Amino acid sequence: MVMFTTVCSLFAVIAIVDVASTTAADSVAAAAASDVHTSISTTGSVTMYSPAVTATSGQCTAAVSTGSSDQLAAGEREETGLIIDKKSSYFSILNKLCGELSLEPPTVLKSEKSTACTATLSVKYGFSSSKSHAKKVDAQEDAACAAVSGLKATDEKSAKNSRAQLNEYCQVQQSEKPEYVTYGSGPFSCTVSVQIVHKSVARPTESEAVNDAAFGILTKLGHVSHVLQMFSDPQFENFSVFCSARSVFMLTARYHFNRSTVGANSKTNAQKIAAMHALEVLYPDLNPKPPFDNCKNKLQELYTQEKPKYDAVPAEDGLYYSDVRVTFLEQMSSDNCSPLDAANDLAKRACKRLGLIP
Repeated sequence: MVMFTTVCSLFAVIAIVDVASTTAADSVAAAAASDVHTSISTTGSVTMYSPAVTATSGQCTAAVSTGSSDQLAAGEREETGLIIDKKSSYFSILNKLCGELSLEPPTVLKSEKSTACTATLSVKYGFSSSKSHAKKVDAQEDAACAAVSGLKATDEKSAKNSRAQLNEYCQVQQSEKPEYVTYGSGPFSCTVSVQIVHKSVARPTESEAVNDAAFGILTKLGHVSHVLQMFSDPQFENFSVFCSARSVFMLTARYHFNRSTVGANSKTNAQKIAAMHALEVLYPDLNPKPPFDNCKNKLQELYTQEKPKYDAVPAEDGLYYSDVRVTFLEQMSSDNCSPLDAANDLAKRACKRLGLIP
């Protein structure tokens, strides 16, 4: 059962965490400083690109389609349904997750305060034993171990078993005692249900408090950790995940690449440096690589639905430095993937593509 105790209407609060983006090869620096038109490659150009990746995560077995370009795949949106986007609230995501996990839908209990608002959210969630056991007590201990590990409630220095540690965790959280359900007649498996509780910090409004509590629960459950990372990173200026009728999942994201540390004698060349870096990060397998002078055009050709946006500014050293905002696409096809599992897989792939995670 999912239960909220709140003190004040629903609003999406996005935690802001600055994530730096590193840049620039030495060869580019030399070219930029002298405004020499250095080439990445002297031949050819590419108008379509889709990285070939295979990924598995959670309940998904998914593969990226490699036969279409970013721009062609993005065009499929006319027949797609939205799963999640930057405007989604944490509460709406939790609602969707509860549905996918067959948990009872969230309920909100309200009370009024004249000043700060807080919200307490609890979700009853089951943790299963990792394998079958000859004894019921061992199956229960195994399930408890999975729970304390998943909830990060374990104390490695403690001599107490996992069941005792889980009981203490629930007491501290002021939640119900763990409920064990054992299956089989030997060997045995077990599932332990635990009330996962999170209380928000004081917020100006009820909606912010509810959203803060929902974020805490989602963090503890872990199913959408990479989606939450995209929400928390302000350099993801926008993103959305759609699913087509053909079970093709698509994530479109607009990312702000930080201002380059490499300067140039003109705004135009500063923008080319920014474009070159974005190409190296987003399309490292691009072959053949475009010449330096063609980097801006190539970056736009790879996703035509939304143009890159540059901001080149002069610095005290007399050179220009530029950042760039770029929209890119991740996609995969899967027939056995839940919508949020697919969204999280795509978010993970996007974060790895940008070098934000290993």
